[in-house]
Order: sequence, then structure tokens, then C-alpha cells
Amino acid sequence: MHKLPFEFAAVRSSGEKCTFTVRCCVPEDLDAIVELQDLVGASISQKDLFVMTKKEEFLESIEKDYCICANCGGIMTAFSLMVLPRDSYRNYGTYLDYSKERMASCVSFDTTFVLPDYRGFRLQKLFFDLREEYALTIGAKEELSTISPDNSYSLSNARASGFETVMTHTIYHGLDRCIMRKIIG
Repeated sequence: MHKLPFEFAAVRSSGEKCTFTVRCCVPEDLDAIVELQDLVGASISQKDLFVMTKKEEFLESIEKDYCICANCGGIMTAFSLMVLPRDSYRNYGTYLDYSKERMASCVSFDTTFVLPDYRGFRLQKLFFDLREEYALTIGAKEELSTISPDNSYSLSNARASGFETVMTHTIYHGLDRCIMRKIIG
């Protein structure tokens, strides 16, 4: 298991190298997280692939959930959050009509975003692994995620991490999303 913070040396297929510091986020990171999300959101041409998280939700998650980031050269380059088990609209078990008891053992892989200049270093895969490690330590039994059916890159990463599509559901004010699940316990 990875103990945060730690350094992660990564190499792109082009041979370019970068060393990232991966750590848990703290409330003082809120503005940097929002700014990073804004930059990533602006860089995506197909806007319905990425749903922006509200600043209040980030703050709630920094206080209640598992939020991690990767920094390179003093710049926050990537962020990921996992909503911990609780009875909340942010628990994706609600889309699957799970009981409160079942939702109490589910984590939701809410969002991950990476600055365009730092894509290709396998940070999304690293975040999948780190969130799962943490989910197992808290006794979670299922991991859930929502991904646009048109986001082939994220779908591929999720499937490579063991997720399966359970259903496609219209959420986020009219956007179709694959509801993905992985049984872990």
C-alpha cells in the first residue's frame, strides 16, 4: 500500500519523464483544485464528456472524503476524489436503487482530471489504484463510477482496472453516463 505523500516517477511513451508528488488534499488546496478543474474543463472540446464539480462539493469532499492530487514542479497537475460510503446523492448507488445498507459499503469514484500537458503519464491509472487501496482499508465492498459513453479513454482505464458497465443512465441534467461497478470485497 502507498503511504501518502510519495513520489511517483513516470515516463510517457515518448520517453518524456516527470516526477510527481502524490498527496492528500487539504482545505488550503480548494482554490488550486477549482482552478485546475477550470483549466481542464476549458481544454475539452466535447463539453458533455466532463461535468464540473461545484466548489462547495470539493470543500465537502476535502473534509469528508478521499481527495488526492499530483504535483510536478510545484504545480498541481492532477486531482482525484472518491466519495466515501454515506447516504448522499453523491453515492452512485442511488442510480442503482441500492438500499441505504448497501450504499454504506460503496465508494464512488467521483472525478479525476489532469492538465493536458501532463496527460500520458498514467496518472488516471495511479488514481484508480490509490482509491481502491483506500477503499479496501475502510472496508468498502463496491466501487462505483460514472463515465460518459463517449469517453473511450476513461472507459478503457476503468475496464482495465476491473470495472464493468452495469447500465447507462441519464444524469447530470440530461447527460448519458455509464454506471460502472467493481466488486472488491
